[in-house]
Amino acid sequence: MLPTKHADAYTPASTSDYLSLAAREPGLPPTLADFMTLLGPGAKERQAARQAALSACIRHLQTGAPEAPSIQLWLLVTYAPALQAMAGRYHLPAQSREEVHSSIVMAFLETLLNLSEKRLADAYLEQEIANDARRRLAYHEGLWQSNRAERVTATPDEALMADSLPDDRADAYQALQDLILDMPITDAERSVLVGLYVYGYTLHELAAAADEDYFTVQKRHKRLLKRLRERNPEES
Repeated sequence: MLPTKHADAYTPASTSDYLSLAAREPGLPPTLADFMTLLGPGAKERQAARQAALSACIRHLQTGAPEAPSIQLWLLVTYAPALQAMAGRYHLPAQSREEVHSSIVMAFLETLLNLSEKRLADAYLEQEIANDARRRLAYHEGLWQSNRAERVTATPDEALMADSLPDDRADAYQALQDLILDMPITDAERSVLVGLYVYGYTLHELAAAADEDYFTVQKRHKRLLKRLRERNPEES
């Protein structure tokens, strides 16, 4: 499920991971609180700093850094208002709330993994991420197809507000794991994604655990990312 409040970003593991990442990435603010503030609504005038911090985190996410699960959590919390708005505005009648949120998280994750170096350097990166996630969601749900257009429903503002209230929800990491388990990929590829993005292992650790050559696991990971990008080449 999607995060519902800013405090969701501040787990002990997440806070520790941020300090570890900031120690290797001098361009990041010194603390997680500073980072979340920089990406919040009160720091819109600091556009260059926001773009630099976002792109730095996404690069580490794409390369499977040990902090990848926490990076996902920070960015899900940062974009929670926009993602919650998508959940409230677009849904198919047969879908449950959990299914809608799963589709949105997957679209958001694919967007982050597919961003090219050129796009990471874009001054409008922050808004482009939201736009890309919205397009990917529409693609996954078949909203571009005219024969399904009539199934899209618009939710009134009151419902959007209610949708943003806290609820009983699964942990964000569990939601990501469930999404990965449903992806049409091989078991070996699924193990790599779950290990990297849910449990936070490195590629070296995954290779050792599977008793495989590191470069074999690395190539598998690269092929999978390439295939995800090729699913929507117009957005690369």
